[in-house]
Amino acid sequence: MTGPDRSRSVDETTLRYLARVFGHRPEVRQTSPFPTNKLEGLVVTLDAEYYPADVDGVSLELRAYTNGDFHVSYHETRAGDRRGCRWDRHDQPHNARDHYHPFPDAGTAAAVDRSYATDLTRVVERTVLPWVDDRVGELWESTTD
Repeated sequence: MTGPDRSRSVDETTLRYLARVFGHRPEVRQTSPFPTNKLEGLVVTLDAEYYPADVDGVSLELRAYTNGDFHVSYHETRAGDRRGCRWDRHDQPHNARDHYHPFPDAGTAAAVDRSYATDLTRVVERTVLPWVDDRVGELWESTTD
């Protein structure tokens, strides 16, 4: 076979749907489907007012494909230091198809196998957003120590 793998085309329908859903959430400042620097994805910028003052910015980047593959990345910036984690579904040699690259550096060596819901919207609802909520709580708790 020559040329690009047509089975892994961008699932624009799912990403546009998620952009609309995120757009109605109060903690979301902006949704950017298919920005020029991330043509295959959706960037969701969270409102920094939901975070302690030392957090400069938080975003989610989502990519979805028609073959069921996806990548959801969480990025957090504090004093110029960017940290993150990633939920993935794709074939590769380091882990099972469903896997998670943990916070704070999303390193491949630390990736762990996971089992996610079939539909990306359910993964966001049941896995990603609860993790983000827990992270916000951890950040606020760390400011009272």
